[in-house]
Amino acid sequence: MEFKNSSLNKFEYELMEKLILIDKNNYNEEGKILFNLQISGGLDSMCLLNAFAKILNFKLFKPKNQFIFIAQHFNHKKRGVESDEDAAFVIKNCLNLGIPIYQELYVNKFNEKENFQDFARNWRKKCATELCLQLRKDLNCKKYFIVTAHHARDHVETVLMHLIRGCSLNGLLGIQEFDNQKIFYRPFFNMEYEKIVKYGNQENIKYRQDSSNLTDDYDRNYIRNQILPHFKRIKDSYEKSFCTMSNHVSEYLQNFPNKIDLSKSGNSILTDKMSYSEVYDLLLLKNKEIFKILTKNVIQNILHEMELMKKSNFSQKEIMLAQGWIVHLVKGNNNIEIDVYQKKTIK
Repeated sequence: MEFKNSSLNKFEYELMEKLILIDKNNYNEEGKILFNLQISGGLDSMCLLNAFAKILNFKLFKPKNQFIFIAQHFNHKKRGVESDEDAAFVIKNCLNLGIPIYQELYVNKFNEKENFQDFARNWRKKCATELCLQLRKDLNCKKYFIVTAHHARDHVETVLMHLIRGCSLNGLLGIQEFDNQKIFYRPFFNMEYEKIVKYGNQENIKYRQDSSNLTDDYDRNYIRNQILPHFKRIKDSYEKSFCTMSNHVSEYLQNFPNKIDLSKSGNSILTDKMSYSEVYDLLLLKNKEIFKILTKNVIQNILHEMELMKKSNFSQKEIMLAQGWIVHLVKGNNNIEIDVYQKKTIK
């Protein structure tokens, strides 16, 4: 694919620097790295597609590893003809840019009782991971990344949704550049949305408008359409402020386990006279990594289960928490002992 302008602009150059860093961090010997670009057809993902394609064709971009770019589009068949037109648009643009495109079709009926957005997100993650695992085997790639165009405004929406639902400090991290497994990669994670809009205008990038985003039917849409304009009215650079806050939270969480006083008594006895802070400290003493998912609701649930256990004939009980954490209660003669551990997940 020949581009009118063979050089990179600032937007593309900054993205190339991120790719060079990935190349450096994943180089021990030459190999192939697969980048699966998640392309919906919207402005942000089409900007991602255009920038990656230009970088791939830039003559001065010479990574030590062999970079393989593909694209993947998900047709949920939720908006009838409009969904099919989105798919055709993405396929046409990918072929014009020389990027192999894979389309996923959802052919079953959605369960109306389920949250559609959560269901669709999990379906996309599952399909993207399965495709990468298959291509890693077929193409003999040593590493793969699933690349999305999430940006700073998406980050703000995510943090607000976590806050509304009642989250731990971990929920304030919002959208980070990489997930914990270093598989999902979001190069625009701290980029203001207006910067993406500006790039799209400069490059004259065509895109599709998802009509469902214009309604307030989903919580995220309501936040975007009704709440964020007020934030922008108060402070034009509110997206940067949220990113800065999340950076501070990230630094605190990274250092927090080291601040725990492990010289405290190793007592494992849980009593109904304990305050929330005492239960919190006790859980941290058992395993300091659990702080990432501890909230007032979690501790309240543990105390509630303890009360139920006292009145039952059960001598042991396991309480399942987020991220594979398990609280194990054992009833003795006049007390209840507590232990915590994290169940290892198979990837």
